[in-house]
This record gives sequence, structure tokens and C-alpha cells, in this order.
Amino acid sequence: MSEKTMKENPMRRKKSRFFGLNKQDIIKYYFGGNAAAAIIALVLICWFLLSQAFFFFPNYRNSLQLYRESGQEYVDFSDDRLQAQVKISSLMSQVSGYELRERIGVDADSYAIYVNFRGLLAKKVKFELKDYARAREKEGIMEFLGEEEQNQIRQSIEAAKQSLENAAKTAAAAIEFSDIEDKSLQYAPEKLEFFRQAAVEGVILGETPESVKAIQAAVDTKKQKLLGELPVFVKLAEAQDVIQAPQAAFRDFITQQRKYALETKARGVAFKSAAEEKASLDERAKSATSEEEKKRLAIKSVRYLTQEPDYAKLNAPLYESKAQQAALAVDLLVATEKSVSMLPDPSELTSVGAKKRLGDIKKGFEEVEEIFADKGNEASTWDHTKHYSMSEAVVGFFFGTKWVTNSSWQDFYGVVPLFLGSFGAALVAVILAVPFAVGGAIYVNRLSSPMEQQVIKPVIEFIQAIPSVVLAFFGVIVLGSFLFKYGQNPALAWIPGFPIEGKLTMLNAGVLLALMAVPTIFTLAEDALNNVPKSYQEASLALGATKLQTVLKVILPSCFSGVIAAVLLGFGRIVGETMVVLLVMGGRIAIPTSFTDPAHSMTGILAQEIGEVDKGSLHWGALFMVGLVLFTVSLSLNWLAQTILRRLAKHK
Repeated sequence: MSEKTMKENPMRRKKSRFFGLNKQDIIKYYFGGNAAAAIIALVLICWFLLSQAFFFFPNYRNSLQLYRESGQEYVDFSDDRLQAQVKISSLMSQVSGYELRERIGVDADSYAIYVNFRGLLAKKVKFELKDYARAREKEGIMEFLGEEEQNQIRQSIEAAKQSLENAAKTAAAAIEFSDIEDKSLQYAPEKLEFFRQAAVEGVILGETPESVKAIQAAVDTKKQKLLGELPVFVKLAEAQDVIQAPQAAFRDFITQQRKYALETKARGVAFKSAAEEKASLDERAKSATSEEEKKRLAIKSVRYLTQEPDYAKLNAPLYESKAQQAALAVDLLVATEKSVSMLPDPSELTSVGAKKRLGDIKKGFEEVEEIFADKGNEASTWDHTKHYSMSEAVVGFFFGTKWVTNSSWQDFYGVVPLFLGSFGAALVAVILAVPFAVGGAIYVNRLSSPMEQQVIKPVIEFIQAIPSVVLAFFGVIVLGSFLFKYGQNPALAWIPGFPIEGKLTMLNAGVLLALMAVPTIFTLAEDALNNVPKSYQEASLALGATKLQTVLKVILPSCFSGVIAAVLLGFGRIVGETMVVLLVMGGRIAIPTSFTDPAHSMTGILAQEIGEVDKGSLHWGALFMVGLVLFTVSLSLNWLAQTILRRLAKHK
């Protein structure tokens, strides 16, 4: 083709290429490569999690097998019953404590308030306190000095004391009851000046002032009188005496059994370690390059004693104690039943907290009866030779309620309390976030003016820019105190979980996670609203419907699947959050009974423990199994949301 023809027809010009690729090819392979890289990364993540967690269940099964063979399992059947009964006993003590506090009134917390005021004041005048302490240090050498030097020391001490007193009075005037960290303490507003002055005296004297001691003495006197004379406290004291009477004998019995089980376990661990070391030496001997090295390793291998312990003989004392254990358990259950029947009626109590714990005792006793029946049957049929199957280990992990690590007794890995902690906080967050996020999206997209859109949308989306650790600090310092303070209101006692008993709870974490979820749900919900054809709205308005009726009865039903997908993606976003749940949720590994309980989460346990475990250990494998569960949950939520969105797109 001639040069003239090429100029006349630009479409036929030779396209520039780079390594044989034109511009379209480069763009295609670039984006295709990104997609391939994402798939490869996903496969590698799955492979990494699976490879690290692969040997967890076999190793966990072996650990639980030794737990059974050593007799520890049998001892725990007794210990579980004792702990269930002790929990009831502890609740009885709490009933008495809450009721005493209510009957005594605000003076019951006077000493605690004084201690808080004094601590706050000491922080404010710490430099004056140090100067006063340094001045007083010279008192010890005064007897060796002349009169003039002694006078100088006395003057310096007096000057430091006066400076401390002036600073303390000034600082104390700024302290308020609201500065106290424990918001559950009762106080009388008219006693503010009294506590300020008492704090000043305490800081200067270095001991509790007589005025505070007098109040505490009066409180103690009133307490003794109430405990000795008021029928409700007499009943509680008698019930506690009854429930605690058989505990000592059962506890001593368990202690003795623990000694047998720990000795047996030590032998089992030593045998396992020796067998593993011997096998390792034998393998090294096979691959040794010289005869001398082979002989040396063979001699070293022979030194390891690998005779398996005689578990039947070692566990004989436990088998012989079955009758005694059953008798002690019966005494414990009978005492518990009798003590519960002796408790006062809720109408005799005045404290909301006492009534709540009395209700917990009634519910807890039903659980105690079930625990005694189940553990009693398991103890009577216990056999150390029974094989611990792989399915038991798997079920124990996915449905176990204990997460116990670095224990001198036995480690347990049950993911249920961690899963419920993560799910509970995320559920609270979704319940709080969805009305605000979806409602905000509807308003901004369909009802607001252009100026409102320009203000509201950027503000909501700006929330995503706040670091999660900043939100966590806000939750610990501000939100936790706020919820705790106002959660003590008796008007909220009808709500399960109230009054709130601490600052670090699932509710606190849920509120912060809701704030983090709002931008995600808001943005995706607005996208779903944008996908609804404008003709729907125009037709509805033409038929005489109002804007609100159009949104609620036409627009929202049309994009409902998209809104659900937005909620699922928001849920997946907060399930994987780490810093907030780690710092704000309380870190208690137990199945929560209400949304105001402290709890732990899967992400929190990974962040907390992964840096402290030995690579390749059982604990290491357990954490990677938790990571695999978390990864599966998050991936499933995202897959479900994307599936809904794809189906929604097909119907457009």
C-alpha cells in the first residue's frame, strides 16, 4: 500500500505496539491480570489458613485423649458441679450486698467517694506532694544537726506544707461528683464540700480524716444492726450458711483428686515427649552420613525411656472414689435446694439489683439441677480407656463453650463464646445502624433538597475516615461512662440487661460498630435507590400519591433486595472489625446472657493472642481455626450480598 493511500485512509495506519501488544490489549490484560491476582490472593489466603490449621484437630484430639486417660476429665465432672453451686452462693452474697447498700443509703458509698476524691486531688497536686515529701525526708537527720539548721528544716517543711495546702484547696474546688469514674456510687449533692475538704485533709495528712472514719463507723454499725435484726438479711445469712456448709468437704475431695490426675498427666506428657524425641533421633540416625554419627544418635536414642504409663493403675484411686464423689454431690445439691427455698420473697427487697440477682438465682438453680444430673451420669460411667474420637474434638471446637489457654490443668478451645460475642455486637450494630442508614439514604435520595444533599451525604461518608482505634478510645473514655451512668436509671430496669453493670459491654461496642456501619449501608442503599427507574416515581406521583407514599410503597419495595444486600455487606464489614471490639467489649470469654454483658470476639482473640503463642503449637492452630471460621463467615456474607445484587441487576 502506497504512502499516499495511508494518508488518505487514517484507519489503515499501522498501530503502535509495545512488545507486540496494542493499547487495547494492554488495557485488557492489565484489568484481567488484576482479577487473576485477586483470585490467586484469595486462594493463597485459603491455603495459608488451611495449612496452618490442618493439624489442629488431630493434635487437639490427642490432647483431649490424654485429658481423659489422666483422669482430669473425671475430676472436672466434680469441679463443674461445685462451680455451678458456688455461682448460686455468690449470687446470694450479691443479693445481700445490694440490699444493704440500698437500706443504708448514700452513706454506704461515702468512703469510696472519699477515696475517689482523694485520688483525683492527688493527681492535681502531685508536684506539691513530691516537694512536701522531699522536705519531710530531712526530718530523719534533724537530731544530728544544730538548732539553726533544725529550724531551717522545720521552716522548709512548713512552707512546703502550706504550698501543698493552698494548691490542694484550689484544686479541690474544681472537683465534682461527675468526675468520679465509678458512676454507680450514690452521693448526696449537699455533701460536695464535705468530700472536698476531706480529700484536702487526706492528701495533707496522708491518712483518712476522722470525719470520714466517723461516717464509716456509723455505716458499719448500721450494717451490723441490719444484718442482725432485719428478717430479710437473717434469711439471706441463714441461706448462705446452708449452701456453703458442704462446699469445704467437696473442695478438699476435688483437691486430692486433682493431685492424682496431675501426676498421671505429667507421666503421660513425659512419655509422649520421650517417644517424639526418640523417633526424631531414629530418623536422624537413618540419614546420618557417618557410622560414628549413627552410633552416637543410636546410643542417645536408647537412653529415652518410652514405656507407656499404666493408666489403669494410676487411675485406680479415682475409680475407688466414685461412691464418695456421688455422696458428696448429693449433699451439695440438697444443701443448694434447701438454701434456695429459704431465700426471701422479692417483695421483701427494695434494691433493683438485689431483685435481679434473686431472679438469677431462681433461674440458675434449674441449671444447677441439670448440671448435677448430667455430670453425675458422666462420672458414674466414666472410663479412661474410651477412645476420644475425631468427631468429638471437632464438635468440641465448633460447639464448645470454653476457651481456656495457657492453663496448668487443661487447655480447651470452644469457639461458641467468641462467635456469639462477634455476632451479638454486630447484631446490636445492625439494629441501630439500619434505621439511620436506610432512612438517611431514602431522605437524601428522594426527599431532600439539593443543598441538603450536599451537606448530609459528605458528612455521613466522612465517618469512614475516622480511625477505628480513635472510636475505640472514645468508647472506653466517653461512651462507656455515659451508658453506664444512665443505664443505672431504675426506669430502665424492665429492659433485659439493665441496670448496666460495667462500662465495657457488647452494647458499647455495638453502638460504635453501628457508627462505622452507617456509611457503608447508606452508600449501598442509595445506589440501590438510584437503580429504580424514574418512571416508577413519575407514575406514582401522576396517580396522586405523595412523595412519602411513593417512597414507601413504590420505590422501597422495588429496591428491597438491594437494601438487604447493603445491610449484609455492612454486617460483614463490622463482623471483621478488630480494635473496637478488642478495647471496648470487655474481653470476658463467656456466653453472654444479654446485650449489656461484657464479651470477647473472634477478631479480638486473634489480635490479643496471636503474638504470644509458639508457632506450630496447639494454641497456634486453634487461633488459625478461628481465623478460618471468621474468614468463612465474612466471605459467605459478601457472597450472599453480591448474589442478591446480581439478581437485582437482572430484573432491571
